[in-house]
Order: sequence, then C-alpha cells, then structure tokens
Amino acid sequence: MLTLAAAAALVSGGLCGTLGYYIQRFKITTLSFSVAHAALAGAATALVAGTDPTYTALATAVVFALTIGLLSPKIPHERELLSLGFFSLFNALAVLMIYLSNVYVLSSASISVVLWGSLLAVTKPKLVVLTGTLVLFTAYLALYRKQIDAILFDKKLAEAEGINVNLHTLTLLLFSGTAIALALKLTGGFLVFTLLYNPVATSTKISKNARKQQILSTTIGALTALTGLAISYLLDLPVGASIALTSTTLLLTAHTAKTITEKTQLTKLKTTPSQQTTK
Repeated sequence: MLTLAAAAALVSGGLCGTLGYYIQRFKITTLSFSVAHAALAGAATALVAGTDPTYTALATAVVFALTIGLLSPKIPHERELLSLGFFSLFNALAVLMIYLSNVYVLSSASISVVLWGSLLAVTKPKLVVLTGTLVLFTAYLALYRKQIDAILFDKKLAEAEGINVNLHTLTLLLFSGTAIALALKLTGGFLVFTLLYNPVATSTKISKNARKQQILSTTIGALTALTGLAISYLLDLPVGASIALTSTTLLLTAHTAKTITEKTQLTKLKTTPSQQTTK
C-alpha cells in the first residue's frame, strides 16, 4: 500500500510540477484552475451516482478542458471571466453533490477521500494510467519541443510562423485535466491544484533561468508530494493537507530567502559607493 502511494506521489508530483511550469508560461492558470474544480465536481457527482470518482472526475475534467479550450480563443478578452464563472459553477455543484451524498448516500468515508485524499486510494491500475499519462506528456514535449519553445518565447510570433498555438494550449489543458483527475484521490479535490502551482512558484524564487525553472518545478513537485505523504503516514494526517502544507512551506521559505538575499545585495550596492568616496 505504502509503496503504491509513494510511487503515485512521485509520479503525480513530478507530472503536475512539469505541467504547472507550462501552464504558467502559457498564461492559462485561471483556465487550469477551473479544470481542477471541474474534476472535483465530477468526483463529488460520482458519490451520488455510484460511479468511480477517479474516472468520473477524469471524464468531467477532459470534457470541460476540451470545451473551455475551444471557446477561449473565440473570446480572448473575456476568457478569464468565463473561466471564473465556471469555477463558481463547479464549486457550487461539488458542494451540492457532497451534501446530497452525505444526506442520502451516507458515504462519509468516500467524501473524505474525495476532499482530503487517502493512502488507500491508490491502486495498481490507476498508477499505471497515471504513469502512462506522464510518459505521453513527456513524449509530447519531446516531439513538439521547437514549437512549444517558440510559443513560450512569443505567442504572436509563433502564430505568425504558422504554429497552431490554440491546439497546443488545448493539448496542455487536456493533459492538465487528466493529471488533476488521476491525482485527486491522493491529494483531495480542494488541494490538488497546489501540486500545479506551488512547485513552479517556488522554482521562480530559486532561479531566473527558464530551463532550470522547469527542472526545479518537476523535482520540487515530486519531492514535496513524497514528503507530504511521509508526514501524513507518520503523523496520521490527511494526505492532501500534508502535501499542500509541505509545498506551501517550501514556497514561503524560498520567497523569504530570496527577499533577504535581494535586500542584502541592495544594501551592499548602496554602501559600496560611499565607502569608496570615503577612501
């Protein structure tokens, strides 16, 4: 059980950390946030419908990612508002389904797994699907490296060169929806998105180099997920909360260290000219 959970933590953390880097660079953070809550709404609906929460969340997230990915290019100036509107909708739907599940289905154990995650939630078939998603995403990045790098450098210039930016954005959203849905029962629905955002945010505090940020985001995602899992196991705490607290603590530490370093360097720059003048 613990071996499966550790493997799932490493794979999901690494996958989400890598996805988070590209989500941030593609500037589709709000869209992916809505996709994460679509997955939560799907998992909560599964509690009432009696279906598998993981695969119901996967279907919901993929369908919504496809929908929002096709709609957003047609309304570029309103896509953030549309995305936040869907976020509110999915949040309300998730709360409603959780309420109905608790009142009529009486599945409090299943609710806690969907909300907070569980060590027992990982199975071999789901780990295989999660690993397959990581392999596919890695292959996609390798196959379209030049096009993706061109988009990251300048979207408008990439479009002028004939690169289908909208298709790559849609592909990224679909991979995000898949990863979120598969990691949801390990981390919990309300906290799964921390694996997407905290690692890349931490990497930007550590390095300004884009390639290093990508490597750091992947590494940090995997290690914080594994560390959070270990803390959960040792202290008997919810997995999702442990992972989220671990990644957030690392982010705050990196931010504090960067702030102190920058202030120290600024102080040195201010004092150096005055010292030279004195001499």
